Amino acid sequence: MKFIKNLSTSESKYKYVGLPKTIRDEFPVKDEIFKLKFKGKIYDMKVNNKDCIMLTQLYEKHQFVEDDEITIVEDKRDIFEFTVN
Repeated sequence: MKFIKNLSTSESKYKYVGLPKTIRDEFPVKDEIFKLKFKGKIYDMKVNNKDCIMLTQLYEKHQFVEDDEITIVEDKRDIFEFTVN
């Protein structure tokens, strides 16, 4: 699974990424913790009741802005790798 998205103004301001319905089923169910690797560190993350992943924890490594292109890829160990361009 590979998901690519440009962050909207709202997503960068309120520190989240919204998951479209077409990709939502590729992620764990609401409130189930999953591992997300970003810039060499693994974070415990979850999808909330609005099908969003909150990015607040990741701001220690990167200050997200509008139009940042984010990529999430699931690897073989059920760890999601998160990158930003």
